[in-house]
Amino acid sequence: MTTPKKAAAPKAKATDKPAGLATEAIKVVPKRAGFRRAGLAFPEEGLTILLSELSEAQLEQLESEPMLVTNRVTVDAPAAEGETGKSAE
Repeated sequence: MTTPKKAAAPKAKATDKPAGLATEAIKVVPKRAGFRRAGLAFPEEGLTILLSELSEAQLEQLESEPMLVTNRVTVDAPAAEGETGKSAE
């Protein structure tokens, strides 16, 4: 007796990123609300930005700025298309 084959699941496109997968980001909190660096303004509560959304130059500017407190973090990937990954925490 043979068992029926299961239908293969459709392959995800290389650009599709399933929701809930961990991705690297940087949490940036300014020492003064409204501080700007690397083309971004930082509210008092700070921003969490996906590393994939920053250029190497921007990342270097943020991490070397003494007016900013930065921490590398792991976050869930955005679930909906169109989300930027920039969120206030």
